[in-house]
Parts: sequence; structure tokens; C-alpha cells
Amino acid sequence: MQEENILEARNLNVFYPGQRKSIFQKPEKEQALFDVSFDMKEGEVLGLCGESGCGKSTLARTIVGINTDYTGDLNKRFESVQMVFQDPYGSLNPARSIGWILEEALRVDPKRTWTKEERKKRVLTVLEQVELPADFINRKPSELSGGQRQRVSIGLALMQSPKLLIADEPVSALDVTIQVQVLQLLQNLHKNLGLSILFISHDLRVVYQICDHVLIMKEGRIVESGIPKEMYKRPKHPYTEELLVAAGIRE
Repeated sequence: MQEENILEARNLNVFYPGQRKSIFQKPEKEQALFDVSFDMKEGEVLGLCGESGCGKSTLARTIVGINTDYTGDLNKRFESVQMVFQDPYGSLNPARSIGWILEEALRVDPKRTWTKEERKKRVLTVLEQVELPADFINRKPSELSGGQRQRVSIGLALMQSPKLLIADEPVSALDVTIQVQVLQLLQNLHKNLGLSILFISHDLRVVYQICDHVLIMKEGRIVESGIPKEMYKRPKHPYTEELLVAAGIRE
């Protein structure tokens, strides 16, 4: 049985406010994405790869709904989407305990009202899912390692049971050994929870380990897409070749 698309983009053009030429003129728009089209299957891990500034995060923010100035079609077949960012410390309140931080996601849940007991039970469930001990509810972010903080950030994104998880460079700030552990965690969550994951990275080695398909983005455009194994053996676009060489996959 063929999986349905959870996300469809057709000729997506995204804009940002530009600079004013004078105080009497409206700021001109600057275009960040150009005719971006792709499909994402339900339950898929889709990689989005390209160098910094190519438009990866712009696409992610548009999918989430942060960027609203766009043309084209963006068909989102999911009730909720959450993001995991590169810097977990920036998304965790340093003055609060891990338990409080995770519960807060349920206090503001627009879909339902959670009782105190339900919130605590959900927190313990999610801590187990991200492979952290239950007593972490009493710790603060500053007491955790970088890998542990990223697990908490992933847990925070899971609290409202999203159908789509966007992971924006979630392992690039971590040591190589911890990267492997966090990637394995994401793979386990994908398998056990049936999550669809849009995995954003500049490193094709990381994308190869976790993704079913990959999109290559350059200067706001999708220049190539395909299955990682086939693309890595026979890249069709010169930019893909450059990324493979930079990652040490090809010479």
C-alpha cells in the first residue's frame, strides 16, 4: 500500500521584507525561495541538504507557518508540526526545571486541556521515549550535557504528539559520538512513533545515515532530489558533487 503525502509544495516562492530606498517608499521584497516543488510521504524521513544561507531554514519556517509571505501551493496534511533546533539551550528556559519546561508545552496545547496528573504522566512518558531518566524532571538545562539538552529539546517537540517533526541541524553542534547517539534516537522515534521527519543538514554524511530521500538546495532552489544511495553514486548536478566532495564521500 502506497503511503499518502503528508506535505506537498508546488512552485513555492518565499519573500522577506527588503531595505527601504527612502522613508517615503515601502520596503522592496527580497525573494528567498524560488519555485520550490516536492512531495513528502507520511512516515518518511526526508533530508534537506545545502550550504548555510541556501534557504533550508526559510523553507522550514514556511512549513511551520512562521513565514507567511509566499506564493504557490503548500498543502499540509497534518494537525501539528514541531521543530528541533541546532542550539537546544536557546529553546530551553534556563531558570526552569526540565519537568516544568516539558509540562509548559501541554499548558498551551490548543487541542485539549490537560490535568496536572495527565501532564506529569506525559512528561515521564516522553522522557522515556528520548531515553532520559525520570529524575531529570528536577534538573535545569545548565546541569545537562549538550547531548542531554538536545534530547530534552526533542522531547519538548514530542509533547503534543506531532505528525511531522522538523529537525533543523539538530546534531551539528554536538561531538561526533553524541551525534551518532542522537541520530539513533531520531531513527528509533521514527520507527516507534511513526513520525514523519524533515531532517535539515549541511552534511551529506549525516543525511545518508538517516534519510529515505534527500533534496539538494542551492540559492533558494531545489537542484536535485532522489534516494541518497543512488544520488551519492551518480549525482546529476555539479553542486551535489561539490557537497559530496566536501563531506569526504567522493574525491
